[in-house]
Amino acid sequence: MLTLRLKLTLYYLAILSAILLFCGIAIYVTLSRTLVTTIDQSLDAQVRKFERMVKNSTSETGFDIEPDANEAPSEPGLNLPPELFQVIDDKGTIKDETHVHEHDELAVDLTALMRLPMQQTTHETVRTLAGEEFRIATRRSQGYDQKDFYVRVGQPLATLQRARMRLLLILGIAIPLALLLGSYGGLVLANQALRPVDELTRAAEHITASDLNERVVVPAQNDELGRLAAQFNAMIARLQAAFERQRQFTSDASHELRTPLAVMRGEIELALRRERTTPDYQRTLTSNLEEIIRLSRLVEDLLMLARADAGKVELQREPLELKKLCADMTDYITPLAEQRAQTLRYEAPAEAVTINADSHRIKQLLLNLLDNAIKYTGEGGAITLRLKAENKCAILTVADTGRGIPSEDLPHVFERFFRRSAKTADRTATGSGLG
Repeated sequence: MLTLRLKLTLYYLAILSAILLFCGIAIYVTLSRTLVTTIDQSLDAQVRKFERMVKNSTSETGFDIEPDANEAPSEPGLNLPPELFQVIDDKGTIKDETHVHEHDELAVDLTALMRLPMQQTTHETVRTLAGEEFRIATRRSQGYDQKDFYVRVGQPLATLQRARMRLLLILGIAIPLALLLGSYGGLVLANQALRPVDELTRAAEHITASDLNERVVVPAQNDELGRLAAQFNAMIARLQAAFERQRQFTSDASHELRTPLAVMRGEIELALRRERTTPDYQRTLTSNLEEIIRLSRLVEDLLMLARADAGKVELQREPLELKKLCADMTDYITPLAEQRAQTLRYEAPAEAVTINADSHRIKQLLLNLLDNAIKYTGEGGAITLRLKAENKCAILTVADTGRGIPSEDLPHVFERFFRRSAKTADRTATGSGLG
């Protein structure tokens, strides 16, 4: 499996290879064209020189020409003496010809020559009868006798081919060497770039669920890795807070479970010590039933919380007449308020209030709110459930004459698992903190 460091190095090498290949091809093509252009410039100068010499020839039997290779051309270009020279008359007959090597003769195509424009030079690459490539410059002109003639001069391309081969050899050595050095440089750069990631990994290895106090060092520069380290620290802080809330909730849940179980165990052990009357057994069973109901409610709350965390709680939204539901819940919980000599009032508008909601969850919400109000309101107190419609919204308010929530607890009342601190909590009243 390729590591990120190796992948970055390979990506760097791939890009570097593409750049070097492109540059190598560009250099090769540019140099080849430059060399050909240089040869063409030299041939242009030579063909013009020989054109003037042919015009000045006075031989009746032919063109009496003795090329002087040392004569400087009158046209701009390099003074490269041609290795092949031909003068052809208007009938396609070679009137004069010189060539350095044997069998360097060029075939004559009069039809092609006659298509050439007057007083213009054309260039082409041809093969001689010996198979050697030549760069040929051909110029069509007219002598003083008003007859056309053609001058052809040529240079072999062997020098150009050797220059190309030398360039290919240089590129063949330079490019692999550059790639070798580039691979080393890419590996060094990858190591340098990934060093903060390695430090982040080592720091993360020391962070466990039992110790979330470790933090990674955030680099001074505000780059991508710096932001990653900052976000990592923020994530660990959120995890730490979540673990703390869960530990606190587990402690509270354990207390809630231990209390009713201890009560049930004590009552059952007391009932089994000696024979009891039927009313005594009924009181014991009734008390146990209350504790079982309390335990069942706590377990249901925990199960609902687990499902909510897993995203498996689906709300069954449907039109709900909230005014009637609140009235029913008030009637349902009034007996609990009467046991503590409390007054439970319900205030609602005259018109119906309909919302789109899950009736079961709304009942659970009202039950939690009213139950908490009864628990934390002293005997003889008053509790008011108020419903009103405002701006196409339904507003529910539960108010009581209890002692209220301490100011230090107000910022936390909507946090999951929150319960009042042990200093302020009323241990006669219990709850899971899920309401």
